[in-house]
Amino acid sequence: MGFGATIGFHPTRVGSRPLQFHPVMVVTHRTPAHAVWRRTYADQVAGALPACSLGACTRTEHSRTGGRTRTPRRRLAMLAVTRDRASGRRRTTWVVIAMCVALLTACGGEGNSSSSESAKSDTLTIALPGWTPESFDLPLNCSSPLFELAYEPLIRISESGDYAPGIAESWEYSEGNTVFTMTIREGVKFADGTDLTAQSVVDTLNYYKSTPGLNDGYLKPMTVKALGEGQVQVTYEEPFRGFESLFSSTQCNNGLVISAAGLKDPEKLKTDMFGAGPYIYVADESEPGDHYTFTPNPNYFEKSRQNWKKIVLRVIGDPNTAFNALATGEVQVDWTGGEALLAQAESKGFDVTEMAPWGAGIFVWDRDGEVSEPLADVRVRTAMALALDRENLAKAVGPATEPLDQFGLPGYVGADPDLPSKYTYDVEQAKKLMAEAGYADGFSVTMLVNSDDVESKNALIASVDQFAQIGVNVELKNAPETTFFTDIASKKYPLGAASWAILGDVPLNSNRLYKLPFSAVLNPFLSEDPDLEKAYAELQSADDATYEEAARQFNEVMTEKAWYIPLTYSPRFLYSKGVDIGESDANGNFDVPSWKPAD
Repeated sequence: MGFGATIGFHPTRVGSRPLQFHPVMVVTHRTPAHAVWRRTYADQVAGALPACSLGACTRTEHSRTGGRTRTPRRRLAMLAVTRDRASGRRRTTWVVIAMCVALLTACGGEGNSSSSESAKSDTLTIALPGWTPESFDLPLNCSSPLFELAYEPLIRISESGDYAPGIAESWEYSEGNTVFTMTIREGVKFADGTDLTAQSVVDTLNYYKSTPGLNDGYLKPMTVKALGEGQVQVTYEEPFRGFESLFSSTQCNNGLVISAAGLKDPEKLKTDMFGAGPYIYVADESEPGDHYTFTPNPNYFEKSRQNWKKIVLRVIGDPNTAFNALATGEVQVDWTGGEALLAQAESKGFDVTEMAPWGAGIFVWDRDGEVSEPLADVRVRTAMALALDRENLAKAVGPATEPLDQFGLPGYVGADPDLPSKYTYDVEQAKKLMAEAGYADGFSVTMLVNSDDVESKNALIASVDQFAQIGVNVELKNAPETTFFTDIASKKYPLGAASWAILGDVPLNSNRLYKLPFSAVLNPFLSEDPDLEKAYAELQSADDATYEEAARQFNEVMTEKAWYIPLTYSPRFLYSKGVDIGESDANGNFDVPSWKPAD
């Protein structure tokens, strides 16, 4: 899995106000990001609205149960995972220890003492998971801090996890969501000193359109043009409400603007970077695949985002090794993370940032039965969904993992807590459906899995055993990250699985997993369905008043069709010492350039 989250694939693997110390118990928590998704950012900017109007307000709470919440960027907290007696669901409670008004270092003990020392360093070292690009060719790579540091995007992910101005100062939808117009920031220069203009944006987007890459489906339908010197207009033939995500800093690089020098010689884009970001890649101090070094860009327009004299990205794929590097001070941020290390992180006094959850699931790619005929029958797909004991699957993954039984992640736009579960564990009903479909004796099928996606392994192994109860014999075909998506495109595999199958909001997933040509990467058999097409059209043309209901309707139809078999959803954690970390977006991505030494 390439490091990062893509609209077609998976996400990367965090802000809030500094903690104030008072003898009370405080937990801050954000309003959902859909409050921003459904608003016109141009209106917010033009009206000079405060940060709260962008959906980034915080409020005081003592706990949170389920749903989508954000963590303050610096935590002095203990996490307790318990069971709610009434519902049986896990409850995650953050208890902030805030009695240390005079002696801040006493709160975290030895761990926070190290944090104070780390904050004084002018070098930030980040441990990244072992997913690194084979080249720097933007269209062929998923999002990564590698690119976010060197390229300024059209639209940023802010410290609070929402969309914020980058190269685009403001933007708005019009013409029934078929037109997206961006106003381009003045006075921006690339790292090489040349001006970044509206034409630079047009040239970059047209380069992405014409170059084979991960998001061909999103880019090829676009018509792009400059409106004078200050605006760029993007037009689709059909309504599309995902432009903020498409052009953000963490969505597979589509919004990263490239200089004329880079566009003139695309071969150089494979080994060097040609952006206008806050930092410059230093090849002489880097070893691709092991570590990457960046220093400040002297031509960057926003000096407040350059908080370090040097940033080093170290590739440390093993969670325990990365954790130990954090403990010894070799790194200040452990992005490799891991739910299994949460208790240790808190016992050492590390800052813990909870990232947006990922929904693990099974992709039923062959919905027309080209390779595996039984999968063309919705009764078979539903039977497979019914055969899974999701409570036990969640236990196999980790203490904070929850069962997932619909196409939407709890707390996100489109998720419906009142939707009667269509996948309640029922082996007898599953066997009945198999018999009705003519497969009482079962069948065999192959499932493609990414061998580098360690987070999905426990749930998948348990799922294979549970499928066997209804006669479905699943053979797992392991493929490394380097060939996983090529193998998907081969159309040899009827099923696939990933820890990042379902991400964020239903509208995002409706694009990346259903609508062609956007979904071509994860919909390799190019499946379509009239009921889903109707629900998708209603979602994309919805106004603010009907948007969330339209998203719930799409969720319900997709869940009933069983194109995807959800398994579990898990929060993910980033550990750090002495660094202010912002909140993640809906996919778990962060505004890395905003990170700075903690006060």
